[in-house]
Amino acid sequence: MYFSAEQFIVKLEISHEQLGEFEQRGIVQGIRRAGRVFYSSRDLYRLKGILSFTKRGMSCEEAADRVDHPVQELTAAGNSQ
Repeated sequence: MYFSAEQFIVKLEISHEQLGEFEQRGIVQGIRRAGRVFYSSRDLYRLKGILSFTKRGMSCEEAADRVDHPVQELTAAGNSQ
């Protein structure tokens, strides 16, 4: 499923500026079609997870790594005990 930029912003409760910043940082990449930008449901859930971690004090990059590689994080934590 795909969402327009407007729908994406509403669902995540972020501003246009924040979405633009996430695009510039490479956190999300919209698909441009017919002069509009669309985001996948995968992008939605990924960014929702990233936002959740950033609210807990992580940087965007740390949060993206945690969302993108959750098994590696758990494995590394398990090996250090």
